[in-house]
Amino acid sequence: MIARACKSKAVMRARTAFRTAATTTAILLSSVCVFASPPDQKDDQNSASVQPVLGKAQSQMEQFVDQFGTMRCDEHIVQQKLKDKNSDKVQYGQETVYDSFIRIHFEEGKIRVFEQHNEEKWPRKPVYKKPLATTHGFSTLAIIFHPYYAQSFRFSRLGDDVVDGHSAARIHFEHIPGTPSPAMYQRFAGDQSIEFSGTAWIDPDTGTIYRLDADTGSSLKEMGLKDLRAQLTYGPVTLEDEEQPRWLPVSATVDLETPRQHWRNIHHFTAYRKYRSAVKLDQGDQP
Repeated sequence: MIARACKSKAVMRARTAFRTAATTTAILLSSVCVFASPPDQKDDQNSASVQPVLGKAQSQMEQFVDQFGTMRCDEHIVQQKLKDKNSDKVQYGQETVYDSFIRIHFEEGKIRVFEQHNEEKWPRKPVYKKPLATTHGFSTLAIIFHPYYAQSFRFSRLGDDVVDGHSAARIHFEHIPGTPSPAMYQRFAGDQSIEFSGTAWIDPDTGTIYRLDADTGSSLKEMGLKDLRAQLTYGPVTLEDEEQPRWLPVSATVDLETPRQHWRNIHHFTAYRKYRSAVKLDQGDQP
């Protein structure tokens, strides 16, 4: 049994590394500056439009962290190396199932996460001698809608859409450089925020998140990365002792591209359950 744990300064550490037979080389992050244009009447109108939806999403996320920030689930990961950057054909890959534990909590006024992934099933044909990407932490990406990150992102409302029969408001988000971020890049000299933007599909009446897409764009170009993007889908999950289902991540597809190569990891999250710890006491000899 192998256990891996990562503890980030914020809430999510998106660990991406190339694994070879001898070493694990972490990919560094380069930042990109984004300058805001002066506010105008359209900005004010958009702000008024996005605030009701944003407020409900923030309330949902705040309630979730306060009431239920610790869980376990089965995480099935398919790691793939695609043949080339313009093809979806798989060159090689492997599948692994983890018993994943995630805890989101406040510590010293900051949101933090602790993750542990216990490998349950080894792949039948290991390919560790070939490079693969390792991606953990994307399941908590929706934490950007927690009030803690309200000043770390620019939010705007795009046109509405329909997701699996549900009406949804499309909310665009963009990280503000120099502010706290839920996405951290693990590097030897210390963690650094990932500059990313994207869109979330949110129920305008309840604040429920149905889908979330995130993309780093060209911000990793100086490090030799063309793009890092993630797409998450959410579904209703009824937890033990709860009557109302919660919308939790059911899948996450993460693509990492260099100018010449393309990796894709597909995560499936099932069997969500509340975390419980058991303590066995040694009563000793009875008199």
